[in-house]
Amino acid sequence: MRAFLETSSFHLSRLPAPPPEMVAGDGHYLCTVAARGHRRLVKPLRAGIRHGEPITVNRQLLIANAFENVLEQHMPASHRMIRRLYDSWGYPVSRHIRSQLAADVVYLAMKPLEWFFLLVLYTVDRRPEDRIQAQYSGFGRKASARPDANRIG
Repeated sequence: MRAFLETSSFHLSRLPAPPPEMVAGDGHYLCTVAARGHRRLVKPLRAGIRHGEPITVNRQLLIANAFENVLEQHMPASHRMIRRLYDSWGYPVSRHIRSQLAADVVYLAMKPLEWFFLLVLYTVDRRPEDRIQAQYSGFGRKASARPDANRIG
């Protein structure tokens, strides 16, 4: 699966990402917006799928979503509380990030959280890289009843 994910979108990953576009109510959050920063910094990896629509994903977004998946699986009550808090703050903040420079700042600000998420993933998951790479791929069963409804990015 990893070989497929790393090679299947190889040619598409070289295409420039579409310009940032915020559509009211589309559910973009901090990591998703951060993936729209300057390519040399945020390093978009491949196209992903959210709500049936293509999005650009980078490693930070994949790690954040994999972490949320683990949190939802092992600590559902805590996950719901954190999700409510993040929904009330993350999306409203992300709506003000309209430039590549602002996205770069968010990307860098999220780096310590990304490292923490990665530490947790490698601590509790037997195959953390498989979980990370499966995010936004369209493969596998989502942990929630509503696909992509409980994603950090």
